[in-house]
Amino acid sequence: MLQNYFKIAIRNIWKHRLFSLINIFGLASGLMVCFLAIAHIKGAFDYDNFHKKRDRIHRILTDVVTKNHDKAAFATSPLPLAETLKKDYGFVENSARIVRTYGEVLGNTKRLNFMTFVVDPSFYDLFDFPVVSGQNANTPATAVITQKTAEKLFGKMNPIGQVLEQDGIEPSVVTGVIADTTLRSHLRFDILFTLPSDKMSRFGAGKNWREFSTAYTYVLLKPGTAEVQLEKVLPAIANRQTAGLKLDDIKEYQFRSQGLTKISASLEELVNSTWEPQISGLLAEMGVGLVTLLMAAFNYINLTLARSMSRAREVGIRKTSGALRWQLLGQFMAESVILSLLALGLGYIMLELVKPMAFVQQWLIGGVVWDWKLGVAFVSFSIITGLLAGLLPAKVLSGFQPAEVLRSQNGLKVIRGISLRKTLIVLQFSISMIAMIALVTMMRQQNYMATGDYGFRSKNVLNIPLNSIPYERLANEITKLAGVEHVSGISEPFGHHGATERIKAKRDDPNPVMSFTFDIAPDFIPTLGLSLVAGNDLPHGSASGNLVLINEEAVRKFNLGNSRSAVGKALWVNDSTEVQIAGVVKDFRFTSFNWEIMPLVLRQQTPGLRYLQVAVAAGSENTVLTEIKTAWAKLKPYEPFDGKWFDDFLYERHAHMEDIRFMGLLLAISFSIACLGLLGMVTYTTQTRIKEVGIRKVMGAEVAQIIWLLSHDFVKLLTIAATIALPLGYMAGYAFLFSFAYHVSIGFETLGLCFGVLLILGGVIISTRTYKAATGNPVDALANE
Repeated sequence: MLQNYFKIAIRNIWKHRLFSLINIFGLASGLMVCFLAIAHIKGAFDYDNFHKKRDRIHRILTDVVTKNHDKAAFATSPLPLAETLKKDYGFVENSARIVRTYGEVLGNTKRLNFMTFVVDPSFYDLFDFPVVSGQNANTPATAVITQKTAEKLFGKMNPIGQVLEQDGIEPSVVTGVIADTTLRSHLRFDILFTLPSDKMSRFGAGKNWREFSTAYTYVLLKPGTAEVQLEKVLPAIANRQTAGLKLDDIKEYQFRSQGLTKISASLEELVNSTWEPQISGLLAEMGVGLVTLLMAAFNYINLTLARSMSRAREVGIRKTSGALRWQLLGQFMAESVILSLLALGLGYIMLELVKPMAFVQQWLIGGVVWDWKLGVAFVSFSIITGLLAGLLPAKVLSGFQPAEVLRSQNGLKVIRGISLRKTLIVLQFSISMIAMIALVTMMRQQNYMATGDYGFRSKNVLNIPLNSIPYERLANEITKLAGVEHVSGISEPFGHHGATERIKAKRDDPNPVMSFTFDIAPDFIPTLGLSLVAGNDLPHGSASGNLVLINEEAVRKFNLGNSRSAVGKALWVNDSTEVQIAGVVKDFRFTSFNWEIMPLVLRQQTPGLRYLQVAVAAGSENTVLTEIKTAWAKLKPYEPFDGKWFDDFLYERHAHMEDIRFMGLLLAISFSIACLGLLGMVTYTTQTRIKEVGIRKVMGAEVAQIIWLLSHDFVKLLTIAATIALPLGYMAGYAFLFSFAYHVSIGFETLGLCFGVLLILGGVIISTRTYKAATGNPVDALANE
């Protein structure tokens, strides 16, 4: 029986090749997206599985209740907790703390920003990150770095034995290099500094048990110890240590443990969470895949029900010959499963084609182990998809009554099937159009951030990382070059983030204002084309930084009156340094478009400069760039030149083209599935009405009349889809734009474009098939009558 099912299924698939191809491509596209989500989910549960003692390692979480009875769970805990657990409880074999640090790292005369942490020496007794050279930093004043960090700081030099420095941390000797492996971990870092226990306490700002948001605490239980033993003692520790403790806005907090193997995928949102994926995000990814797959299933259901009349006589004859309904169900379900298995093969080929995409590697499948378990999941998912997709058509087709079917070819009206088919077409194009509006909005916003007007000059301005070259030395060399208009410097280029400080209008002001601060060099205002609205530019030679420039927003936030009255007034930096306002610059966007314009303070301090900025005359870009590279090679012969044009820097930082390409691929798949479904429906409709068309042509109907007769139902469906999708797409677009302080608008340019694409694609598909039917020879259509 199964062999017969297989043979008949293959014959039907081959007989209706166009419809089979549409179904296979649609299912393969949906399966490919689902495969990516399945692989990512599988990878999420493989986090930290390379640590040998993973089953005995636990992270301590802090559950906080505020005085307003708000609750929050922190992935961090107080610094003294690790020592308390190790010293007072015999079932704890060891403990370790990890604290995030900030600031530039000095190594090999370079100052660069990295993701840095300080750890206890015992950290390496718990975790087994693979070392490719050297050894773990098991003693204080040592450090390990990743391979990428080693390349950035030391190039081809041997990093072992080199010294790294960071503010607040004593000079540390590099003892080992961690492999840039694809192994997944909830901990990610570039540099780990090892500190002794007494020096780790400084990161608690002297608050001890009152500070629970700084350190990540891990404990290693002795073999054979159950987690419940640890859970029993944690509430007692919290109650004992917080008794009589003033916790500011906190009413109380408690501790609980989280096994290392349970950190990923995370079932809850944690404050100060690490790099473990959230289960909500994984479900959202799977949802996108299922929606894509659902659209493909719509095609299968649509086309199968549309061909129900051609299969009705087959069902009638089989039932008359004694076939039972479950046997017919098996036949139709077998066809569906075979189609899904064919789609599995094509879907896997498509998966291999998208694997190299940067977005896919970075966010979805990088580091995933492709083993037999994943293969079984793919095959099982495909079979289940085929069974579910074929269930409804199989129930409808197997439910036909033989007497009704065999009595008249035209007597059967599957009213529900017809209504369902129209609904599915509307749903397909509505989903595709909503996705298109959202994607076009995202593309326009990212292009706006990448190419928009920030209020400062970015065209023909070259940013050059100094990499320990004295600013004055490089500036003097470049100033001599023909085509160079201005030369200045800055601590960090505008257009992304920057350093912030709490600055006061008066020394005893209880309400400091969080402000962005940048160190700049002389001639900064003309280099970036900024506008002074009051006061003067900073004079040359004011290297002490006693004079500053502020923006108009700072004037408002510091309550300094108007811009003119603000000039000459004082500000206090770090509670100890008094600076005088020399001038006020017109507001401009110096950070990401996510934020509104914030208070800005520019100080002329040469030691803080990290980038040299060169304004180049139009038409001289290539010549000046070549000469600057030559000057750089003389000063730093063994260091690559990393200069980049400012507008290119902004574009690369904000365009996110790899993300757009992947989302564009999903959109193309969505529209392809919808259009192929429409093509199949139009093709089948014209085939079933070919005799009607022949009779109408004989009676004198014109081609245009016949085309409208065949297509007006489909045009109505597309119009209904657009009516549904336009407002929903508009809301989806603004949901994305909500997080941006400065964003594009969603108007006719977006909605009109998407609606136009829908009409053009639908119109081309409908008109080509109906035109072919309308221009056919009526003699051929009526030859058998």
